[in-house]
Amino acid sequence: MDLPAPLPYGARASVSFALSIAVPDRVHRFGRDGAYRFLGNALPLLSVRDGRGRHLDPDVGFGESFYTLAGDFRVVLDHPSGLVVPATGTTTRRPGAPGRTVSTSVAHGVRDFAWAAGPFRTRTVTTPGGVRLNAYWTATTSPRGVAVDLKDAVGSVDAFGKRFGRYPYGELDLVMSDHLDDFGSMEFPGLVLLWTEPEGSAAVHEIAHQWFYGIVGNDQFSSPWLDESFAQYANQTYYREPTADCRREQGEWPSATAALTRSLGYYADGHRHEYVQVVYGRGACALHDLERVLGGRAMAAVLRGYVRDHWLGVATTADFKRAAQAATAKDLGPFWAEHRIG
Repeated sequence: MDLPAPLPYGARASVSFALSIAVPDRVHRFGRDGAYRFLGNALPLLSVRDGRGRHLDPDVGFGESFYTLAGDFRVVLDHPSGLVVPATGTTTRRPGAPGRTVSTSVAHGVRDFAWAAGPFRTRTVTTPGGVRLNAYWTATTSPRGVAVDLKDAVGSVDAFGKRFGRYPYGELDLVMSDHLDDFGSMEFPGLVLLWTEPEGSAAVHEIAHQWFYGIVGNDQFSSPWLDESFAQYANQTYYREPTADCRREQGEWPSATAALTRSLGYYADGHRHEYVQVVYGRGACALHDLERVLGGRAMAAVLRGYVRDHWLGVATTADFKRAAQAATAKDLGPFWAEHRIG
């Protein structure tokens, strides 16, 4: 439904409706696993309308198709006191009716609101940089997995804050389960859902998404590389992985039509096998190659400026290309063509 007239800048309007959520029985970012409920992407959000029209992009079954603007949330959850409820934002709790607790979560400048509920075990730590990390894990999750995720989270949230701009949401919830192996891990503003992987932690990649899609938004359906490639680049930089031969290690492009700036629609239409190699592999490699062209200090300045200039806004591939080109007198046109960044 459209408003009868555009809302003037600074004016307010109210929309109210009743909403009932039936959580499906599936281990997923929106699903339930026994006594635990994961409620990502559960609250309705306003669609974005830009110069290309209104965006209601489909979920293609992999990746993310989200395109949302930053806003403020105040969510009040009245729940049984036996349930622990991690959520986006800063949460305060007070006694409710007998046997119940009222949890109020307030979040500013976030693109979505996520929460979980269940008899989670908990621990809270504060990073040296002052970010409060709340860890929640299921009864079957391994203590080693919890420890690895916490260690990686403490290090990366401070490192990324120094590199890209200070983490703005006050606290960050880590919701962990050893049952998410079919689904994996998922980022939400101020909350990350983590599979405690036997071979390592996905915490660093998901926390990098707090900056790339959380702070700097993008149309994930049209340009998945703008968040996934950047998060993977940040993850590899944090772990200081060797990347000098990343193009050779990636091999040939998977097809003549493959390109970093392809949409999720392209991958869903017969090119699913290209998605991980191109968006995660080739995309991160392109950013490492750009760093070698510009130099480490210049690349750091480009990324920090790019985040600052699009803080809680929406960025495009063209925005990033302009930011990179402004950092060098060298024509980057051949670089973009070589890496198929249109």
